[in-house]
Amino acid sequence: MWSLREFTLYPADANSEGSETVGVTLARSLITRSGQTVTDHSIEEARSELSPPSADTIHLLFYMARHLTIIEYNSIIMSSQQWIAAFHSILDASARLLEFQSVIRLEPVPKEARILSAFRSFQTLTRLRVKLRIPNPELDRRTERLRRELVSGEIREYIQDMRNPRGLSQSDENLPFATAAMAQAGYKEGEVVMSGYRNGKRTTLRTGTRAARGRIEGLKDFVRGMATNARSKETRTAIASILEEVDRIVETPESSPGER
Repeated sequence: MWSLREFTLYPADANSEGSETVGVTLARSLITRSGQTVTDHSIEEARSELSPPSADTIHLLFYMARHLTIIEYNSIIMSSQQWIAAFHSILDASARLLEFQSVIRLEPVPKEARILSAFRSFQTLTRLRVKLRIPNPELDRRTERLRRELVSGEIREYIQDMRNPRGLSQSDENLPFATAAMAQAGYKEGEVVMSGYRNGKRTTLRTGTRAARGRIEGLKDFVRGMATNARSKETRTAIASILEEVDRIVETPESSPGER
């Protein structure tokens, strides 16, 4: 059974201009377990019920100022994609209950401009395929025009499959680059597919499905109690450290001309 608990509003740091950070805990409870059990005379297959059920958890922080989600890594829960499917299912049920027309989806934002690095690595790029999704508030001078066109056209999802056997333009000012930059910023669903010639060889790259990962020493045990001490000085310091690490590993989009 999957559950969301401990919804918490963490106040913004007094010395920052940021907005609140929202925290939740996603729990996977083990209700029953199948396996071998020992009887008086033999070993038999059986299903055992656990009461109360044990649970594994991960903590999620929503960085509201940047529309990014920071997720505690737990290899037990994240060995498959079932956790994110369950999380989306819970959010969908809540959206229906509240009669919202939109739902929340988490999409991995790659580290260190991985998509753009792959884009630039082709001597000749003959195909670029990506599904773009909006909205996302992180404007970028390289993507602002494309995003504005999608918004004005009331387009929420846009599948692009660009092809040219002679090579697509890789200029920073043209549509293929703007599309790759928008995908890099998290305006996408699923992987980004690029084909062309790298180092003289025909190559196809699939990228964009692995989220950036950071690390803060000594924080894991403290995270367990953050929800009950949301307004303490220690919690504010921990949240500030987490957001600082996010800003380090996921660059802030380049501002448009005239913007700060």
